[in-house]
Amino acid sequence: MAAARWAAALVTLGVVGLAMGPRACDAQPVVLSNYGQSRLSLKPYDWSYLRVDLPASFSSITMNFATNRDIPREHLRDLPRSDIAIICLMIANPPIPDISDYYLDNLLSNFLAVGSFGDMNNHSNLAQCIPFQKNTTIVLTNDQISPGVWYIGYFNGLGSARTQSKMISRGRARSVSTSITVEGCPTSALWGPYCNQTIEMIACSQFSRYNNSRDLLGQSIDTQRRLSTRENNRRISFLSRSNHPIGDQLDSNSTSLVGVENLITCAISNDSLCLGLGDMKFYFFDIVNLALHVKITAANFGLVQRASLICYLRYNALPQRVLHDYSGDISSAPLVIKLPNIGRWYIAVEILNKTEMNNSTSPMLDTTCFSFDWQVTGCLNGKAGINCSWEAYVLQRVPKRNPSVPFESYYVPTDGRALLEDSHFLLEQFLSNSFYEQFAWTYFLLDVPQGSAGALIHFQLKSDKELNYELYLRYGGLPSNDSWDYYANRTSSSNGSIFFSLQNSTNSDMDLSIFYAKEGTWCFGVKHPNTSNSQTYISVSLQGCHRNCNQKGVCHSSVDESGLTFYSFCTCDRDHGGFDCSDELVSPNGHIRQSVFLIASNAAAILPAFWALRQKAFAEWILYTSSGISSALYHSCDVGTWCILSFHVLQFLDFWLSFMAVIGTFIYMATIKEASKRAMHTVVFILTAILAATGATRSSNISIVVAIGSLGLLIGWILEFSTAQRFVCCSWRINLSVPQRCCIHGFMNIYCYVMSVSSVS
Repeated sequence: MAAARWAAALVTLGVVGLAMGPRACDAQPVVLSNYGQSRLSLKPYDWSYLRVDLPASFSSITMNFATNRDIPREHLRDLPRSDIAIICLMIANPPIPDISDYYLDNLLSNFLAVGSFGDMNNHSNLAQCIPFQKNTTIVLTNDQISPGVWYIGYFNGLGSARTQSKMISRGRARSVSTSITVEGCPTSALWGPYCNQTIEMIACSQFSRYNNSRDLLGQSIDTQRRLSTRENNRRISFLSRSNHPIGDQLDSNSTSLVGVENLITCAISNDSLCLGLGDMKFYFFDIVNLALHVKITAANFGLVQRASLICYLRYNALPQRVLHDYSGDISSAPLVIKLPNIGRWYIAVEILNKTEMNNSTSPMLDTTCFSFDWQVTGCLNGKAGINCSWEAYVLQRVPKRNPSVPFESYYVPTDGRALLEDSHFLLEQFLSNSFYEQFAWTYFLLDVPQGSAGALIHFQLKSDKELNYELYLRYGGLPSNDSWDYYANRTSSSNGSIFFSLQNSTNSDMDLSIFYAKEGTWCFGVKHPNTSNSQTYISVSLQGCHRNCNQKGVCHSSVDESGLTFYSFCTCDRDHGGFDCSDELVSPNGHIRQSVFLIASNAAAILPAFWALRQKAFAEWILYTSSGISSALYHSCDVGTWCILSFHVLQFLDFWLSFMAVIGTFIYMATIKEASKRAMHTVVFILTAILAATGATRSSNISIVVAIGSLGLLIGWILEFSTAQRFVCCSWRINLSVPQRCCIHGFMNIYCYVMSVSSVS
């Protein structure tokens, strides 16, 4: 079953002829998907992700971002990192912003010059970022970015303190609203950013009569095919060969004597493929398994001396003259791509006049015809490498029991030599053998499941002797000395990537991780001496946080805003920060000094408490004393010394009693009756409790508490003033000898005086 699937899908080939001018019909792109998020709130040093899937038929994507931040461009360089809020875009895995000075300078310079993500055509592993702006609209077409899974990252504050747990978050919360529209062409016959190019597709697929193998890499068929087209008449012929190496003659170093190479050829004859000057035609082929190389050749090219047939290749996107991965003049020599990535490759061919390239002129026919073919070569029977001489194994994923984060699992080979119950296996029993070379290669393939791009791949090697192995890792293709994504041995590793880490390696151990690994097929190759007498155990696992946050924090998992991908992150303690809590923000001795001074500083409450006791202000004495004690207990718990109660209870008590102490001092300054003070204290109890319970660490609470205390003092002064103005009207006798008292306050004084004069008269 697996053999049939591999043989039928090693490479799917197609011919796509594009008319480069506008179409006669006025077709418009249609909306493929919409996404809208009214408001995403980010606290200081907070971040979130959004997954966006771009299908192969997409033509453009429009992204609208509206934030509550609008900083003039000329002020961007003056902002501290903690105050920089950015939006990042990256393909295949969630972005981790590079906070190096060099990258941030380039980021700001690029935004100042372009005002957008800049050149999205660069395929570096760094995310493309822009700072928060009030309103930002970005339109990207399929000739700028490739289809696939893209991630948008929202970051409010950068730096090693990004994940630090703080008593008070000093910073401003930011909000961002997002609206995304993905458009595509209405039919498969249209192409281009504006669906104004026509496509003619001729599919070509392979079949196999060898369908009994159950090994994904163990195949036994070599097939060559030829596809001939002319107008609407298509002739497809298949030639099945016996199982032996074909194409170039290979000197195998393997101990296996069976044929291990498979060659697939697809060609178009010269009576059906004709191009004129300035025309360009496109083709594509899909590689769904690891291949050795792709060779593109032109034949029957009659005007070689005056014209060149230029071929452009690009992975997962249409190539252009100025934007491609590979190019060459295939009229003079074949174009060979070694160890191509799994996925869709696009080919573009055009005719160029050699004399025009040399700044001269020469007449040339308007149309030139030629034959054109491409070949894809892969290994069979569980082999890999340039000569199909090395061993290759598929690792199966085994989910862990009671995982701490989703997708947590480990990988073991599928051939039965390793137990599924063991998360590690002996490496030497799988190594390749060679008697002709000093070093050999062994390849292992593993798959990262969909939705787990926020996890990390962890490799660990432990040997009983000095470790002399080298690891080469690559996504979607076989690694080699010249082609790899990450490299490591026990003494050095590939640097310059924030997604790769080699730590705590010794002479006999190696420990490395790939952060936020891309979904899909990964291959790692072990380069080792031809002979080895050591015992090395290797473990490969899919984990959440790197090294469990180095035991300096707590690992958490969450899902992105679309709900399709999980990601893990660390919440570090007060002394550490960074992505994996590996950055020491405070030394142990510094932590002790800070803790002692912080807790001891609460002894300052003794002075007001002693003064209140001497003044016999017992209510204020209790308030100052309990406030100092609760603050000391809270800070003791916050720095990790001792928690007599839960952190949240201690935090509430500390802030509530502190608010009461401030306002109580204001009220005490007003010399009013105790009954009025008790009434004011009751109101203040309720208000400060609400403040402490709903948001104790808000910076605005300082202004609110001072305002409440000032208001209480003002009310006390008003009451005191009205008491000073109070008088008792004299008693008088009238004709009826009826004593009367008139006690008038404040604004009633004049009325009382008039009435008393009237009574006397």
